[in-house]
Amino acid sequence: MILQMIIFLILAVILNSLLFLSINFNENISYFILTFLIFLNFISIYFCRKLVNKNYIKPKKEASAEDHPIIKAARQRLKK
Repeated sequence: MILQMIIFLILAVILNSLLFLSINFNENISYFILTFLIFLNFISIYFCRKLVNKNYIKPKKEASAEDHPIIKAARQRLKK
């Protein structure tokens, strides 16, 4: 994830500088770069949400009859 953030930041800096240069020299290129920046923004939001959802979702252990406290207590009493 750190590598993805570094790559995104490098791309953002490069594209912002290109956007600044293209606005000053040629407006047609600036529309393409601006569209690409907006696309990168949506992609980064998607990856961040995917990462946040991945951290909160934990596999649930299936409950079995062996794990119930009453059954555990009964087994302990029978073993005495």
